[in-house]
Amino acid sequence: MKSLPSLLRAIVDVDGEALVIHSGEKPYVVAPAGHVDLATRPLTPDAVKTIVARLLPADASHALDNFGSVQHEIVSPPEFPGESFTVVAARAGDDMWVEIRRRKVGEGDFVPEESFAPAARRLAIAATVRLGAEAANLRRHEAERPADGEPSIAAVAPPMPPAFAAQAPVPASASTSTAARAPKTREPPSEPAPPPPPAVKLTAAFAAMSASALDRLLRIAAARGASTLYLSSHAQPSVRVDGELQTLDDEPALRPDDIESLLLTVMPQAHHEALRSGLAAEWISELEGVGRVRCISVRDQRGPGGVFRLMPVRAVSTDQLGLSREVESLALEPGGLVLIAGPRLSGKRTMISALVDFMNRTRRDHVITIESEINVTHGPGTAIISQREVRGRDADVEDAARAALREEPDVLVIESLRSAPLIDVALEAATSGRLVIGGLSAHDTGSALDRIVNRYPAEERRQVQLSLAENLRGIVAQVLLRKAGGGRVAAREVLLNTPAVASVIADGRTSQLAKVIDSGRGLGMQRLNDALVRLVQTGAVDLHEAYRWSADRTDFVAQLKRLGMDTAAL
Repeated sequence: MKSLPSLLRAIVDVDGEALVIHSGEKPYVVAPAGHVDLATRPLTPDAVKTIVARLLPADASHALDNFGSVQHEIVSPPEFPGESFTVVAARAGDDMWVEIRRRKVGEGDFVPEESFAPAARRLAIAATVRLGAEAANLRRHEAERPADGEPSIAAVAPPMPPAFAAQAPVPASASTSTAARAPKTREPPSEPAPPPPPAVKLTAAFAAMSASALDRLLRIAAARGASTLYLSSHAQPSVRVDGELQTLDDEPALRPDDIESLLLTVMPQAHHEALRSGLAAEWISELEGVGRVRCISVRDQRGPGGVFRLMPVRAVSTDQLGLSREVESLALEPGGLVLIAGPRLSGKRTMISALVDFMNRTRRDHVITIESEINVTHGPGTAIISQREVRGRDADVEDAARAALREEPDVLVIESLRSAPLIDVALEAATSGRLVIGGLSAHDTGSALDRIVNRYPAEERRQVQLSLAENLRGIVAQVLLRKAGGGRVAAREVLLNTPAVASVIADGRTSQLAKVIDSGRGLGMQRLNDALVRLVQTGAVDLHEAYRWSADRTDFVAQLKRLGMDTAAL
């Protein structure tokens, strides 16, 4: 194990600026030519603890244990006259980081902040700083310590990341922080004076800074009606509003260590190693006034990043979505299969959640949902709602659905019918008299039926068509369009299973569904083009936007022409 002189010599010999030691990593010197590794293998936590014990005197070690971070000055050591070194250490649980910063006596620190290891902010932020009694103990400890010439200590945190310095509250006495880092004289003062309050207060402010900065960004996202907040290295934060990305222009670009500090402040301790190794990690946080936030840490070619999905506090109701009575009635069916279709980001999950909320207010039944991620939690109502979050392979979702059926639910909700075995489960449950609501990625009702049938081998398709003809209760296909005045609006195609519809499905004549829907308009059926034309007529949606989402563009243009509308721009 290296002694203190040998560690300092490792810095001086290469004209280095700092030596960085961190659990699980190789120690290295920050030098003008780049990083210089001092070992061939990463250091174990025990090895780092031993090094720190040799670097720090007893009182500094005591402060590190109590406060989670410490700064210790080494002024003009005998082996290196004219040199001065600052030891900054921080710990969070078994994770420990230490940095020895070099400077010449009489000069300020010259180590550029960008050269410091990201672990500096990471562990200083993660360290828990207890104020109150602990602060009083530190003052008393400093006041009562014998004047033995040892350098004084202060529990301080590394500098605040500049990207957020203007956003976090800084104590009025923060200007003394430079003085606090200046070299100490060996001659003790005639009267012991308590250390300046900023030594402890700056630590507390820094520990709270990253969390409050992220909270502020999430509140900005929520105020804008965003569904997601994105943090990416070397880029300004951005949000997704109405399906489109928007940059937060008033916010500064974030450096990799800024984002790492933000993430490590809010993520569970168990995920810290995943962030360091570049693996994705996920957890859920609660923010007062905003609600639940699904947090995902990532690492790409730029560096660390974060995706924060804001979950609705409560389900959107069927009334808020503007669902017709015919669509609401599908959620009241005693049994059968109901399909909710649409392309990606079309609001399928929102509509399914609204139907579950409607059942929770109108049915006295047992409802089990199988979801890839639970965004909306359904509270107590007239029904018993049991939500299951299942990820991974299709086989895992199938196993969860079959296990749910053994609990005798009245309604089974499967967020995505993405495989033939899952469709088998849905059809079996519907045949047995249960109501099954399933999501499907398809543009309109005809393509939804084709997608189900085409998942099976040719020899099995006829049987699937007959089962669908018998058990299907209805299909709602939805697309979301940009409104002319901002925001989004839904256009829906509604298919209800009448005898005419069942005949078409059984014979595999899905190309004729448009005519059957036209004949069933009095029953509440509607083609997607009908909804799109109506949105263009009312001026809610631009002509090009509606044309983009039409599944049958020839028919769409023909309808507009019959209404006397100008289509020359298409």
